[in-house]
Amino acid sequence: MILKILRKYNALQQLASQGSSSSGLVRQLHESKWERQNSIQQRKIIPKLVYLHNPWKYLVTRFNLWKLKWLWDREFNETEFIEGSKQAAIVMTDIIRHQSTEQIGEYTTPVGFQQITRDMLLSRNDTRLQLVRFEREHLRRAIPMKVATRQNFGRKYAFIDMLFVGLRNTKDFDSPSEVVEVNEIIRRMDNELKTPSDILAVPHRIVFAEIFIRFRRDYSANIANQSKDTSPLHPPPLQDTQNKPQTLHNPATTALPLTGRILPRSDDSGWSVSFYKILTFDVLNYDPQSKQQQQTNHN
Repeated sequence: MILKILRKYNALQQLASQGSSSSGLVRQLHESKWERQNSIQQRKIIPKLVYLHNPWKYLVTRFNLWKLKWLWDREFNETEFIEGSKQAAIVMTDIIRHQSTEQIGEYTTPVGFQQITRDMLLSRNDTRLQLVRFEREHLRRAIPMKVATRQNFGRKYAFIDMLFVGLRNTKDFDSPSEVVEVNEIIRRMDNELKTPSDILAVPHRIVFAEIFIRFRRDYSANIANQSKDTSPLHPPPLQDTQNKPQTLHNPATTALPLTGRILPRSDDSGWSVSFYKILTFDVLNYDPQSKQQQQTNHN
C-alpha cells in the first residue's frame, strides 16, 4: 500500500514538474509576445488629435455632398471617395518626395500638373519634405472641406477639397535604414534651428503635416458614358507596377472602386488631382509621462 502511495506521489511530482516547466514556457512566450506588442505600441505613440470643424461650413459641405450624389452622380459613395483620397494623398506625397515628375501627369489635371511640378522645383532642396512619409494609418483625419460643381463651355466638373492631417512617430519605421535617415534629417534641423537640449531630451518626436488636395472629376456626357463602361467593382489598376519606386508598393496603393480612385489623365472618368499643397509642417516634441505627471499634480 505504501509502495502504491509512493509511486502515485512520484508520478504526481513528475506531472507537476512537467506542468510547471510547460507553464513556464507558455509564460515566457506570452511575456515575449507582450514585450513585442508593447515595443510596437511605443514606436507608434502620438498625441491625441482633436479637430474642431466650423459648424456652418460643415453643414454646407454635407449638403453639397448630398447634392453631388443625388443630382449629379447616384453612384457616388462618400466613404469610398475618402478612402481613395487618402490613397491619392499618400501616392502623390511619395511621388513629390522622390521628385518623380514623369509620374505626376498620370494622376493630375493639366493645371494640377503645372502647379505641382512648379512647387517641386521650388522645394527640391527642402529636406523637411523627406520627413513626410505617411501611410494610410498615419493620416489621422481626412476631412471634406468644400464641394463645388461647375459648368464651363458645355462641360460639367465637380470639385472636392480635402484636408488631410498626418501624424507619425519618428520611431515608427520598420526599416533600420529609414530610422537612421529620418533621425539624421531631424538632427540637422535641430542644429540649424539651435533646438534647446531640454527639447532634444523628449522621448518622442512626431512629424506633423496638413495636406490640402483639390480633386476634380469631369461629368460631361461623353466622359460619363465611359465611366459607366468601367465596372466599379473591378477597376483597372491604379498604375503600372513596373519601373516604379519601391515606396509606392504598399497596401495604400491598392485599387479602389471607381468613385474612390484617381485615374490617369488620359481617362478622366475618375477623380484627378488639380491642386496639392502641404499647408503646415512641424516636428512636435511629445512626452506622455510629463503629461501624466502634470495631471497627477493638478489632481
